[in-house]
Amino acid sequence: MKDSEPILNVYLSHRLHFVEVAASIVGCRAKAEDIVQDAFIKATLVHDKGTHIQNPVPYLLQVIRRLAIDFLRFGRIRNETDIADSAIQNLLSDPRSPETYLGNSEELAIIENALAALPERVRLAFEMKRFGGCKLREIAVALDISVGRAAQLVSEAMLACQTALDQAEPRN
Repeated sequence: MKDSEPILNVYLSHRLHFVEVAASIVGCRAKAEDIVQDAFIKATLVHDKGTHIQNPVPYLLQVIRRLAIDFLRFGRIRNETDIADSAIQNLLSDPRSPETYLGNSEELAIIENALAALPERVRLAFEMKRFGGCKLREIAVALDISVGRAAQLVSEAMLACQTALDQAEPRN
């Protein structure tokens, strides 16, 4: 850690500025905080491997910009947690009460109906990703499509599930 102190000092003294830069790109302060932390870790790893970073502030700003742009390109599809994803995760966990079980069963029925209404390829991509644990690359190969198109199909299915959950009548 002692070798990384210059990077740490720059990170600590410029963190608020770094977060502002990232937030101006991604539009979310919480995600910007994550991006800045990721940039710090990347810079620390580079520094610890023996590469001397002569100008750490511009270097970190460049890493932050690239991570933020990568998030805009790929993160929204792959990494964001939304209502439908949370509902699915809740369904997979052990319910703590009969009310939770009933609520989860209702959400599951809504998701099942939403998935049943989707085109087969969209539904299959979603099931492979969420239930089969397949990577987008594996889905693309299985469906003979590009990785970007696989991501679009999964995103389309997630949006359909989320929309169905949003439109469902709220429970009492």
